[in-house]
Amino acid sequence: MTAPTRFILLVVGIVVAMAGLMAPSHQEWLAMMWDQDKQAQIIALLEPRLARGDNDPDLLATLGRCYAETGNYQRATELLERYVALRPNDGGAYARLADLYKRAGNVTKQIAMLRRAIEINPKLSRVADLEAAYRGEQRTDEELALLSKYAADLRAKGGLLLRLAELRVGAGDRDGAIRVLMRPDVISATTRTADNVDDRLLLAKLLVEAGRSAEAVRLGKQWILQWREPWLADRLLRAIVMEAPVADASALADTVVALNPEVRLFLVHGLGIMGAKPVAQHLLETWADANPAPSMNEIAGFLSACREQDQPMIVWQAFAAVLRQPSSPVIISRYSEAIAAEFGIGALAPFWGSLPHEVIERSPLLAARLAFHEQNLQLTRWLLKKVDLGTLGTSDRRMWIDLLTAVASPPEAFEILRDRRLNGQLPADLVPKYAEIAGGLGEEPEFRAALSDLRATGE
Repeated sequence: MTAPTRFILLVVGIVVAMAGLMAPSHQEWLAMMWDQDKQAQIIALLEPRLARGDNDPDLLATLGRCYAETGNYQRATELLERYVALRPNDGGAYARLADLYKRAGNVTKQIAMLRRAIEINPKLSRVADLEAAYRGEQRTDEELALLSKYAADLRAKGGLLLRLAELRVGAGDRDGAIRVLMRPDVISATTRTADNVDDRLLLAKLLVEAGRSAEAVRLGKQWILQWREPWLADRLLRAIVMEAPVADASALADTVVALNPEVRLFLVHGLGIMGAKPVAQHLLETWADANPAPSMNEIAGFLSACREQDQPMIVWQAFAAVLRQPSSPVIISRYSEAIAAEFGIGALAPFWGSLPHEVIERSPLLAARLAFHEQNLQLTRWLLKKVDLGTLGTSDRRMWIDLLTAVASPPEAFEILRDRRLNGQLPADLVPKYAEIAGGLGEEPEFRAALSDLRATGE
């Protein structure tokens, strides 16, 4: 054999040897097919080996998984049962069998397989599966025993910690439930709100029931600041408000509205409906101090809430406090207008002597209504003359002219209205009434002038 020939044979031998080393093993090849979702092909390749009596555990496990993936759960179960008989310490196989029995509706065997899987390898996911099976079968004693055994491993996320606390409450062990929930991931963790809200609400409720309401409020204030969500704060307040002492519940309510002032009257309404009237009253009593410069709409909402809660006295107390303080005439005028609108002009009568002169100057129509209510007709006429009709809305202008015609004789009313018309200060919607008065008095020129004004404005 020549030297070139020997060299060629040597190279070919090396190539063949390297090809053999680089070829995937049988198991690697099956894994590649599995990743490509070729379970049906794997079954076709491996079933003949099984038919020839090959009882290799890996073969049984692979076929079992393939059948499960293709939906043949009965065949998968048969093969995995044979597998665990050969390898009884494979916790994952028992867990897969539990899933197959669950699909088949065989809860008894599902529970048995999960128990075995947990004995071998107590993974929390398997504990959760077994707990769910127990709960579905209403086997609360076994459910409680299971979760108690793994209590140290439970976390708020996932709900198992909450479930254990609920089971202990159901078993009459309130203190045990509190101990379950008094852990960092419930009381102090700044996790996503959805992870521990229900745990916190139950803990607060249990603390209050155990006579530890001050502790519940302390924790509640901390949680409200963490959440910064009005609806969660509302849920927490509702969870304890009926059982906690009024002072403690009110302190928690103060924290809620301090962080979310816009929900105060909403809370008042909700608390009143559920029967927590003392706390609702507290929120109304502190409304004025928390709103030193309220808008007209805000005052109207406050007055409406007081009426709804049958607490008009809170309105009078708040208004009296505003009058005693160095409040601006604008704020006092807003209160006065809102009280008159909500409770009637007579409600202002007790405060007549306390209203600053600036308020009367600012709201002469309101003052005129109050003077008329007090039957002071001369003062009413004087105040009506001071009203700037251009600043009033339609309904207030109608109120002005009704008052005018009630306290002034037709000739007096005619003179006042004529002066306003001549000065361009009589709104078009009041001209018909002026024409009626002028016509009734025989003031023909002014009657015709008023009619001309009406034609010009289309009234």
